[in-house]
Amino acid sequence: MRYRPPMIRRRLRRFIDATAGTASDLARGLTRADMRQTLWGEVGAATAAAGLLPWLVRSWRGGTILDAALRNAEDAPDELAFVMGDERLTWKQLDVASSKVAHDLHWRGVRPGQVVGLLAGNSPRYVATLLGIARVGATAALINHHLAGRPLAHAVTSAKAVQAIADDARAGGLREALSESTSVVTYAELDAASHPAAPFPPARGDGDYVFIYTSGTTGLPKPCRISHARALLAGAAFGNVLFAFEPGDVLYSVLPLYHASALLLGVGSCVLTRTPMALRESFSAREFWPDVTRYGATAILYIGELCRYLVASPPHPDERNHSIRVAVGNGLRPDVWERLEERFAIPTVREFYAATEAPGFIVNLAGRIGSVGRVPLRRGGPLRLAKFDVGAGSHPRDDDGFMMDCDADEAGELLVHLPNLTFSAATEFLGYTDGEATEAKILRNCFLPGDRYFRTGDLLRRDADDFFYFVDRIGDTFRWKGENVSTAEVADVLATAPGVAEATVVGVEVPGHEGKAGLVAIVLEPGHAFAPASFWKAAQELPAYAQPRFVRVIDAMQTTGTYKIQKTQLEREGVTPGEDVFCRTDAGYEPLDANRWSAIEAGRLRL
Repeated sequence: MRYRPPMIRRRLRRFIDATAGTASDLARGLTRADMRQTLWGEVGAATAAAGLLPWLVRSWRGGTILDAALRNAEDAPDELAFVMGDERLTWKQLDVASSKVAHDLHWRGVRPGQVVGLLAGNSPRYVATLLGIARVGATAALINHHLAGRPLAHAVTSAKAVQAIADDARAGGLREALSESTSVVTYAELDAASHPAAPFPPARGDGDYVFIYTSGTTGLPKPCRISHARALLAGAAFGNVLFAFEPGDVLYSVLPLYHASALLLGVGSCVLTRTPMALRESFSAREFWPDVTRYGATAILYIGELCRYLVASPPHPDERNHSIRVAVGNGLRPDVWERLEERFAIPTVREFYAATEAPGFIVNLAGRIGSVGRVPLRRGGPLRLAKFDVGAGSHPRDDDGFMMDCDADEAGELLVHLPNLTFSAATEFLGYTDGEATEAKILRNCFLPGDRYFRTGDLLRRDADDFFYFVDRIGDTFRWKGENVSTAEVADVLATAPGVAEATVVGVEVPGHEGKAGLVAIVLEPGHAFAPASFWKAAQELPAYAQPRFVRVIDAMQTTGTYKIQKTQLEREGVTPGEDVFCRTDAGYEPLDANRWSAIEAGRLRL
């Protein structure tokens, strides 16, 4: 089912263009473009709500992603569903492949309500295997295929998986990590098995669809529960509203399928709109545009780091020779956003804010650069920005003991209200398989006696027009000289310094100093050396307290499987004198040698 109200949209656009820029609007200093942007945010939200109503009903009735895939197999059996290189699956082939997996799991004793681990790289077969697990009524625990040893074993055992499936390249490592505590079957063994040709009857979507892992305070992954209904609504929202898929569209994604973006937003939206999805094992800046051209992609799914790599890459002859009409994702920095649109001629970028387990989301349908979206009816809605004291690590409370809302342009933690009765799976919080971890994400007595809110752990701010902007993770914000410093905002500025290809910022402890000092790690563009004078000039755009006290030049950023920069190692290493380390002095950035470090420790050199 697709929701496409083109006539309504055309009429609304004419109305907005005619009315934007009235006297009251102009008195507030808003241009016609500002008002069109703001009004389209409201209209987009209303359109989204209307378009999702049929899917909301389906979610109440137990509809699933698997049901939609099987309908596609009946309605368009020979149409392409998923492709990666030479591996292709039509909708009918997807049906047959998932049925075979379900038969095999049932033969091995897997029953509805149990958990099956899935450890494999991106491929059409991954999707078929996942749907096969759902078809037998089990929950798929989607394991990061970069894990090994203890973290890998923890991922399987914490999900209480009774069976695990691995691709042939990773089965050996999984068996070694599990020490035979859980049975492992490979893709090759599934191929060799003989089972009934009759389609396996799909189980009801009563339990959890998948477990998607999020990082925990222990450093070990923790399984987050995603229901069938939540997956259905996520796919419906993104497929029909943000991507707005039409016949002839193709989605290209390089993100790992064990991640929420690629699976819930990519696979989910393509299945529900019967749109082909082209995959790649992992991101390659050199092969990105040839892939886009080869597959005839009209939409791409991104995360901010991927876009940053693209705009930092050398020119490619195919980078404007494509049919991309929309890019959807999150974490896109404002400076990268503009370069992405201009350099690659991408007409529409739709940024959103969401977390795997969060019972709410924000989408930017208005196109305001840098914003994750507008929150209509903010004052009466479920999303609140609560004042947060970074230094104390807590929310200040008023004289009555309640949290306080942030003012415009003030950063605070985004909290999402948890109602006693949930009417939509899109706003439910099922939590984790660990009850204590679930409870740690819930705050009580926040703004009213007895209320409950979900902690996102993210600092956001809003402007006067109620557009929201991501600031930082709470753990990535540090306090220096009595001021809160956002690592993301500092990195945004310094990434534009001449010769800098990438920049990331952490707070590090320095002997004899309160709080944490800023350390920026930078990767230089090929052929460039660190230029202290130009870097100092770029840093002057920041307030004095936010200017990093230390600079470290490194060869490459360490990233996660979803291309997020790993900051833990930088924080753990801290600051030591070295050939590629510089410190901020009154004269600028100068090499941090043993003498300067001794002066810093003794308090003779002021940071």
